[in-house]
Amino acid sequence: MSTSREKLLAQFRELVTERLARVSRSLMSLEAGADVEAGKAALRELHGLKGEARMMGFAEVNALVHEMEELVRATHAIGYALAGGSVDALLVVADAVAVLAGAAKGEPPDVKKLLEWLKAATAAEKQRAGEGTGQHPVPGPSAPPQASGAPVLPPPGPSAPAPVPSPSAGPATGSQPAPAPIPERADASIRISQQSLEVLTSTVTNLSQRARRRELNAGRRHQLARELVHLHRLAEDLGPEAAELASRLGKAKELAGEVNRLSTLVNTDELRDLTVLGEEITALRMVPVSLVTEPYARMVRELARELGKDVDFRVDGDEERVDRSVLDALKDPLLHLVRNAVDHGLETRAERAAAGKPQRGALQVHVTREGERLVLRVEDDGRGLDPAHLKQAAVRKGLLTEAAASAMDDDGAIELIFVSGFSSREGVTDLSGRGVGLDVVRTNLLAVGGEVTVQSAPGKGAAFELRVPISLTVAPVLFVQVGDERLCLTASNVLQAVQVQPEQVREIAGKAGLKLNDEVLPFASVASILGAAPERTASEGELVLVLRGRGQSAAIAVDRVLEERVQAILPLKGLLSRYPHLSGATPLADGSLALVLSAPHLVSTVHGRELKLAAMPARRREVSRRVLVVDDSPLTRELLVQLLESVGYHVVQAGDGAEALERLAREAVDIVVSDLEMPVVDGLELTRRLKSHPTLRSLPVVIVTTRGSEADRRRGMEAGADGYVTKGDLVRQDLVDVVSRLLA
Repeated sequence: MSTSREKLLAQFRELVTERLARVSRSLMSLEAGADVEAGKAALRELHGLKGEARMMGFAEVNALVHEMEELVRATHAIGYALAGGSVDALLVVADAVAVLAGAAKGEPPDVKKLLEWLKAATAAEKQRAGEGTGQHPVPGPSAPPQASGAPVLPPPGPSAPAPVPSPSAGPATGSQPAPAPIPERADASIRISQQSLEVLTSTVTNLSQRARRRELNAGRRHQLARELVHLHRLAEDLGPEAAELASRLGKAKELAGEVNRLSTLVNTDELRDLTVLGEEITALRMVPVSLVTEPYARMVRELARELGKDVDFRVDGDEERVDRSVLDALKDPLLHLVRNAVDHGLETRAERAAAGKPQRGALQVHVTREGERLVLRVEDDGRGLDPAHLKQAAVRKGLLTEAAASAMDDDGAIELIFVSGFSSREGVTDLSGRGVGLDVVRTNLLAVGGEVTVQSAPGKGAAFELRVPISLTVAPVLFVQVGDERLCLTASNVLQAVQVQPEQVREIAGKAGLKLNDEVLPFASVASILGAAPERTASEGELVLVLRGRGQSAAIAVDRVLEERVQAILPLKGLLSRYPHLSGATPLADGSLALVLSAPHLVSTVHGRELKLAAMPARRREVSRRVLVVDDSPLTRELLVQLLESVGYHVVQAGDGAEALERLAREAVDIVVSDLEMPVVDGLELTRRLKSHPTLRSLPVVIVTTRGSEADRRRGMEAGADGYVTKGDLVRQDLVDVVSRLLA
């Protein structure tokens, strides 16, 4: 296959993925009721995809998409209000199209049966819309699996249905209007890989740093020119004996002035062009949030159906754009929160009826931009969080003592959901947590300088608010002086700067505070938080910054505020990455780095929710934990080994349960990860033997299998398994999270 053909295929498959995601989103709207705009949007996407498939030579894709288009168009007279069964057919066929186009993996579908199903559904929709030809439509085959909401078709009549145009033909003509013309793209665009963007971003950052260093050198040249002027005057004062020296110094002065002017012009032009280039590259990195949220409507629909719940799902504002790296970091946390809301948050129909709520639960994702921060709010009207129940669960799991739980306020109890290993459920499900807590959400957001807060009331629902920077490459930062150190804070976290007046000094529960804007805020200096100075009260005339983070505010003292500037922010690596009060570093003109403080962490520290740096316990030397992987498939075993070794575990292997028992008899491990179905001794029998063994009964066991039904999970848990992960979930590293939790 030629290189050009490969590139075209890659672009085609990306387009297939994007178009099918938009089609799925439109179908969710159409299933909820008539929506002319959503219907037209679906037709536009299908029509475009059909043409692209034809040009690329994908005849089966072309034929399926043509029938999908016909099915949607059949509901034109009723505002494109598709029946639930028709939506089922379209979604199943969309998955098949992705497989046929090579955009997704899966078994090759039976195209003939899918075409028959679509044609039967089209005939049923025409009859439902009053557009039938008087002939009885022939019922199509049930799709694998048969959707319970498929349209009910009348029994077949003696005559055959009207002929359907061949895939190569254009759209059907007749009483149905032609689809709206596909508008040409207004912008001439090209695709660029993420790797290329990273290289461009890094190069521009380096060039900008060199330009700033040249700017610094220009200042030194200007100083040199002034020195030459001074020397020229001194030489003139020496009289005739120094005439030659004065003449040469005069020429040197003129030359230095000319070099300085030219250097200033070159530097100005260079900085202007680099600024434009940097802005364009930043714009290239920005992608809409909808790239992540597009599949949510279908996912929520299927989860709700599986759980016997009715959910109205809506996404607002996902056209907002954010840096690709930020969006990648948001992907798992946002998905976790949406799934959690459907599984844990929203009640069943019976529970909602008993609580006097509407039968259909409401779940919304709101996306807005506030300055240089993106705000995502995941909100439902379900059970909410019960602080008393959360404290009981924490005590049960040994995370809190009874005394500590009794002393904890409601806000502190709600914060427990972000503690590693915490779960308010006794069992695990295959839908959301699988025993993995919301600490992963907070950890992922903190890694990109973001934060998450939650508001909830029992019986009223919960709202999780995620705040992340718009860009990870550049951001406005505030430079401050603390002692001899030049440090930075992201400007979006700084609400105001004030000088302390004597009447503002307060005390909160024996701790220093300041009354600002009719609110008493906890106070601390950056130096005391970093362990460089003792705690103290605020002093008159002291400079204080009001910082906002994790839904709270605090007054933080600094020695001086130097300047605010848009800077590149670099991620921390190695030892510095271990300190939670640091979120990055930014390069300075002289080549040195200024550390960027994490405002959310500083605020939490002042509120007593985090340890100050001086009080942090010394990190124990890391000891590699040993994991025994048991699977009869060499390929699966190797994938599991690579996954676990990539995060620092030492892995040993066994081909079945019998070999695993032999290994455990002669060597120690910290946890066992086992397949379910194996020859000789399978995963269930291995688990039973381990849990009944006098010395190995406390060894954690995680079952990893392709079998994800409730009955299989129950069998695994009854055998004594501590965790259960389906192999399809490994792409989200759920196994790593479960192993980490069990070893914590």
